Amino acid sequence: MLKNLIFIFLFCISFVGYTQQYPSLDTLNFELRETLIKDYEAANKLQYKRLKKSHKGKLRKEVLNIYKRSNEEFLKNIRKKRFIFDTRFTTYIDSVLQVLKEANPSLRNTNFKVYVSKHTSINAMSIGNDHFIMHLGLFKYLENEGQFVSVLTHEIAHGELNHVEQSILHQAVLGSSKVRRLQAREIKKQKYNQYDKSFTILKNIMYDDSKKRRRREMLADSIGFELYRNTNFDKISFINSLKLMENYDSLPTISLDSTVYKQFFDLPEQAFKKEWLNMEEFSNYDYSKYKEKINKDSIKSHPEARQRIEKLAKDFAELQDDRKAIPKEGSTFRRLQKIARQEDIATLYYLEKYGLSVQLILHKLTKNPDDAYLKKWLGQNFLALYEAKKKYQLNRHVDRIVPKDQTKGYQQFLNFIWNLRLNELKAIGEYYSK
Repeated sequence: MLKNLIFIFLFCISFVGYTQQYPSLDTLNFELRETLIKDYEAANKLQYKRLKKSHKGKLRKEVLNIYKRSNEEFLKNIRKKRFIFDTRFTTYIDSVLQVLKEANPSLRNTNFKVYVSKHTSINAMSIGNDHFIMHLGLFKYLENEGQFVSVLTHEIAHGELNHVEQSILHQAVLGSSKVRRLQAREIKKQKYNQYDKSFTILKNIMYDDSKKRRRREMLADSIGFELYRNTNFDKISFINSLKLMENYDSLPTISLDSTVYKQFFDLPEQAFKKEWLNMEEFSNYDYSKYKEKINKDSIKSHPEARQRIEKLAKDFAELQDDRKAIPKEGSTFRRLQKIARQEDIATLYYLEKYGLSVQLILHKLTKNPDDAYLKKWLGQNFLALYEAKKKYQLNRHVDRIVPKDQTKGYQQFLNFIWNLRLNELKAIGEYYSK
């Protein structure tokens, strides 16, 4: 999943603007991160002891290898600051878990650990041992708190059904840890995009084949809704979250008007150059066949959304309602949603997706051309692009042009970035960093 981040720009039209006073997310809480790592490693030791007693011989070795690889990937993401430890989010997660436990006595003695990753996709995952990852994109794209809780109960249901351990056992029987080690070696060879690949490994741990996945997703839907319906959240939000995923690929992408480049890059120290907008020649490509699309990888982990919706509506009469839940204005979720939408530029920067960060900044600057916060980030991104190009590593942070998969507008943007010389990137970065 997560091969392309074009979808990150969805819903940006509704954004009302940044301010210099905006408090950025705290992702650098060292003490909390180190405590989390120690607790996670301690839990792993207990889990390994249990697994050693449950399995023998080669099977035990295979099971432990897969678990250890998964745990290594998770800890690597923690150490690389890919999770959010901002108390506004952690406190909210704790409160949601408390509501779920009070509504479901069977959950009261569980010690759930829910982490918010900085990834901006609309996705979540169970990684076993009552540990769950919720991507920041859930706050950004879901419409209300009920939908967020529905995604969480779905993942908790995976945990209650022991799906991760079942999948790992199945892979161990097939000797798939050998494949996992080969994947690990391939990832280490990659000098960039390790973030996406690392999360892919975690996600794939619980999926071994499409038939099992389909059954497990539907089981998790049913058990998840049983947990969800015991709360006071609007029941219809559970199925509306799936509908949102189903329609995810039909949402619009952003595009930049060609005039934006001269507007923001005709600088006192460096005049705008028309050749910056020169396009590569793709005369053999038939654009009439192009169908604008966005990344569907978030849906690929749940490829049967329509069947899942139909089964839920069949099994639970209260989910046959076709209305939309009305969000509560001023709720904590709505405030966190605003933060998530405001954090996309910083998040892309910290994920080293400098090209996508610049594109999003330019889109927002067209609406707020004097926003000093946006211009500051524009400068930081261009200085990062300058350093990358100086090291001949620009392709790690900016997409190459692929006509069949990209709009003409996005190709224009990519051409602009690639056409800039080293000194020109530096001049833009320094100007906007002042």
